[in-house]
Amino acid sequence: MIVNTSFIEQNNLLPLNGLRVLLVDDNVDNLEIVGIILKEFSMSVMAATSAKQAREILMKWIPDILISDIAMPDEDGYSFIRSVRNLKDEKIKYIPAIALTSVDLEEWRILAFESGFQMYQVKPIDFNILVTLIAQLAEQATTGTISPQSETSV
Repeated sequence: MIVNTSFIEQNNLLPLNGLRVLLVDDNVDNLEIVGIILKEFSMSVMAATSAKQAREILMKWIPDILISDIAMPDEDGYSFIRSVRNLKDEKIKYIPAIALTSVDLEEWRILAFESGFQMYQVKPIDFNILVTLIAQLAEQATTGTISPQSETSV
């Protein structure tokens, strides 16, 4: 199901206009589809096909939200988010993050939260849920109620 912008108003979610989102996924089709949906909500989106490319982007462009696939070649999403959480730059270190994965196992969820993700969503992506998670993380970041240990899984 594709969401529309009235979804934000109907669910009393924080407006997402201008929100900066970094998408990380080795599947170019996933990046394109998610990017199109987020841009419908007037979000600014950058995409990376690897953890290495995402780190390069982070050195030049700081997003408000980071969304990363877990199962990627070379470096998985767990390792990637741990590397982000170990950076010295606090503007980057504490970027709220959502894990995306096609595996719905409790062990994977636990590892995602232990690695530094705040939220977890299983593919195929339900865009209503994804937009809601993004809005919740953005609101928590704005109000200062987010912590590296908060957990929400869907």
